[in-house]
Amino acid sequence: MKNKTDIAEVIEPNLNFSSTKSLKTTVYMALRKTILSGEIPVGTRINESMISARFNISRTPLRGALQSLRDENLLEYVPDSGMIVKGITIRDAYEIFTIRKSLDRLATITAMYKMSEADFKELDLIVYLMQQQDKVGGNLTSLFTEFNEFIYEKSHLLRLRDTIANIQNYLSYFRELSVHSKDRSKGAIEDHAKIYYYMKRKDEKQVGILLDTHLDNALNSILNEMDKK
Repeated sequence: MKNKTDIAEVIEPNLNFSSTKSLKTTVYMALRKTILSGEIPVGTRINESMISARFNISRTPLRGALQSLRDENLLEYVPDSGMIVKGITIRDAYEIFTIRKSLDRLATITAMYKMSEADFKELDLIVYLMQQQDKVGGNLTSLFTEFNEFIYEKSHLLRLRDTIANIQNYLSYFRELSVHSKDRSKGAIEDHAKIYYYMKRKDEKQVGILLDTHLDNALNSILNEMDKK
C-alpha cells in the first residue's frame, strides 16, 4: 500500500451499509472479501482509526470484525503494530481443497442421478462454450464457476450449497490463480469434459477419480502460483 487511504479505497466497493446484517457482519464481510481477493497485500497493517473515521464506524463493531478475521487466520496481531493482514497460506490451500474434494464428490454423484436429459444438454453446452472460449483466448473463469454452480444446484443439497458458499471467496481466489496458467486452463477444460461424460453414464468410480485428479492438478497449479508471489 502506498498510503493509508488506499486501504479504505479498496474496502469501500465491498461495503454494503444497506444490508440488513449487523454492522460488525457488514464490515467483516467487506474486509474478508477484500483480503481474499488479494487487494490488500500480506503484511499490511489495518488502521482502525482510519477505517473508523472514513466510514463513520464505531470501534466496537470494527474490532469485532477484525477479531473474527483473526479467528479465521486472515489477520494476525503483532505487538506494537496491531492487526496485520496474514492472507491465504499454503496450509489454507491444502485445507480448502481437502474440504472441496469431499463436497464436490458428494454434489456431483448426487446430481448425476437427479439430472434430466435437458440438464445434461445444458451442462454439455457449458463445456462446449469453454472449448470455444479457449480457442479465442477468452476468460474461462466464469464458465468454470458456472459448471460447478450448475452441479451444486442440480444436487438439490441445500446444506451443501450453504457450506460451499462459506468458502466461496477462497475458491474464487484459487480459481483466479489456477487459470493464470494456460496449460492448466486447457487441462481443466478436458477435465470438465470427462467429468460430464462419466456423469451422463452414471459411472461413480470414474467420476470420483476424475474429480480427485482435477482438484489435485488445480491445487498443484495454485501452489506454483503462490510460490511466485
